[in-house]
Amino acid sequence: MTYSIIQVIAIFLVPLLIIRYQEFKLTKLIGTIGMAYLLGLIVALIVFGLRKMGVNIVQVSDIGEIGSHVAISIAIPLLLFSANLKEARKLSKSVLLGFFSVIVSVIIVTSLTFFLYGKNLEYGAELSGMAIGLYTGGTPNLNAIANVFGLDITTIGVVNLSDMIIGGVFYMFLLILCKPLLSKFLKPSINANYLKAESSITNTEELNINEFRHSKALVKSFFLAFFMAIIGAGLGILLWILGGAVEGKMTDMLVPTMMITVTVLGIIASFNKKIREVKGTNVLGQYLILVFSFALASSLDLMKMSGSLGKIILFLGIITVGTFILHIFFSKLLNVDVDCAMVTATAGIYGPAFIPAITKQIKNDSLTVPGLICGSIGYAIGTFIGVGLGLIFLLFL
Repeated sequence: MTYSIIQVIAIFLVPLLIIRYQEFKLTKLIGTIGMAYLLGLIVALIVFGLRKMGVNIVQVSDIGEIGSHVAISIAIPLLLFSANLKEARKLSKSVLLGFFSVIVSVIIVTSLTFFLYGKNLEYGAELSGMAIGLYTGGTPNLNAIANVFGLDITTIGVVNLSDMIIGGVFYMFLLILCKPLLSKFLKPSINANYLKAESSITNTEELNINEFRHSKALVKSFFLAFFMAIIGAGLGILLWILGGAVEGKMTDMLVPTMMITVTVLGIIASFNKKIREVKGTNVLGQYLILVFSFALASSLDLMKMSGSLGKIILFLGIITVGTFILHIFFSKLLNVDVDCAMVTATAGIYGPAFIPAITKQIKNDSLTVPGLICGSIGYAIGTFIGVGLGLIFLLFL
């Protein structure tokens, strides 16, 4: 009981500390989500070690599981509220072609990887759908798809940990070696125009903890997202009842319906200017993603973890590298310049949070806003593409 109370307090407190001290060197290196997983994993390792020593610590996985379901279902619409999807009309042909290239590359490479390797993995179809959502959108899409397919908390944790490892290594490549190599293959970014009109979009991934304070509009936005989650849960329960109300199967219907509902309603709400311009919805959404991440990682029962980590790292590694190579090939065919190819790849594979660092590294700030817009589009469509193709993959098992 004491450990459960500590667990609940930590789940909500640790993410606040991560945001508060986001300028910490390690956090800047691996990102706030990476830090949440790292700290959660450290907790899980400590519990694992104490149990090996004979200390009777009972992990209540329901705390992490229920908390993660609630956090992700409210976080998704909050993140989508600030996604100004109308701005996509201002993107140049080159940027649109570049981001389209990323999406097509992810689908092709993941499909091939599934048929050649993924079919032999446990949850291979679901993992493939999650990978597509991850590399067209981001971590929120990955976890939303995992919840739609009803994967257990350990599997979801292993996939997130694998993504953190692969993503960290590949991101170093993007920052250090990528442009010098691609400059020999793709055309230079000289006098390129990436927007057809001026855009007012800002980096919604910046976490300013001061935005949590003194805002009635932010509180209203939170309750709007919460209400959307309730609607989704209600629809899920209704479908469960209509399906015969099979005992023990309500969650199987409730969670997927809730995830799809909050995504659809979040996208619809983002077209409302008053909702879209509320300051802090992204911060609150990112905080809940950190709550989800820490809750998931800290609740991992390492006693039950099999040798799946290595297989999933290989699986995601193949998709990451394969997607990037195919995207560069398509970029060459479509006459997309080197900077645009890099930024659109980052928008898909990593999401908008990593765009400013890449544009700063390649010294091309004119691609920051287009990259952020592409990242927002990815957030909006990633879950639908991933779930749809995941269901198709299931037909081949």
